Amino acid sequence: MSLGDRLRDVSVPAAALLPVRFFFGATFLYAGIDKLLDPTFFDTASATSIHAQLLGFARGSPVGGLTQLAAPEANAVGLLIAIAEIGIGLGAISGLAYRIAAAGGATLSFLFFLTVSWTTHPYYLGSDLPYAIGWLTLAIAGHGGLLVPRRLTEHPPARTRRPGQRPREAQVASPGRRAFLETGLLAIAALAVSSLAVPARMLGLERAAPSASPGPEGSPSGSSSGSPSGPAPTGLGVATVAAVDARGFAAFTVPFTAPAPLPAGDPGVIVRLQDGSYVAFDAVCTHAGCTVEYVTTDAALVCPCHGAAFDPAHGAAVLAGPTDQPLSALPIVVDAATGQILLWTT
Repeated sequence: MSLGDRLRDVSVPAAALLPVRFFFGATFLYAGIDKLLDPTFFDTASATSIHAQLLGFARGSPVGGLTQLAAPEANAVGLLIAIAEIGIGLGAISGLAYRIAAAGGATLSFLFFLTVSWTTHPYYLGSDLPYAIGWLTLAIAGHGGLLVPRRLTEHPPARTRRPGQRPREAQVASPGRRAFLETGLLAIAALAVSSLAVPARMLGLERAAPSASPGPEGSPSGSSSGSPSGPAPTGLGVATVAAVDARGFAAFTVPFTAPAPLPAGDPGVIVRLQDGSYVAFDAVCTHAGCTVEYVTTDAALVCPCHGAAFDPAHGAAVLAGPTDQPLSALPIVVDAATGQILLWTT
């Protein structure tokens, strides 16, 4: 007897898995919709965009090479992830293509473990690996016919047919054909739910972006690694004073032409401090590799994944969260003549 046959012979009370099934399903459904309604998720200029996240994962993930290759098509990758999460959530809740949806949830969660949670130490502080194991459990156990439409679990009754007539009912009821039809229906449902994000955005129902307020008035008086006086500074332009002053911060990507030990390809963030000076940091969170964002109301750099917070006014020292390592400072200098903020390389 094969392992698959043995697993099918094991009796698992479907009712015992209902809390996991509906919690996982609702969570993935919400996660997919939340991505589609997040105004920064597809904005490549944002430090929390899928583009910035893929670049951040490229540094510490065992599949970093793949995430770096996917970065140019980040928005398409993000859209596929969101639709997949919606489909997986709908499949778990409704029972449509249940085992396929659960297997998809396990695969997606394992990919998140290899990227988002890979640098989380110890590993049990990350949530993606437990999600992967939970989804795998649901895929093995199945829904047991509990709380799913009756038509999904019962074969249609056999009909009397004439000699030589093709048994169409048997074809419809075959497991392979049933799984194919349910998967197709689930895909259509996922696309339909995803499409609701378009009118929701048009009606202004998208999730609110992190608040940003303009920096203090006046011209800049300094920078984190030099002053605007003296000879013209040299370096790689990553932002302008006007752009930073407009919001109080600006996100950028460390150019791949940056010399070592600068983290080429990493997301970075420039913040204007209360005294009018500017500081810059590698925006990759030192806990799990997510990209931090600047919250002006708190004057802090905050990780949206696990809540770590850093104080830009004191060298990105840790304010809260599951890490004790500050963000890495990046050397910048302001060119007063051009209004450029340069990543200082000399």
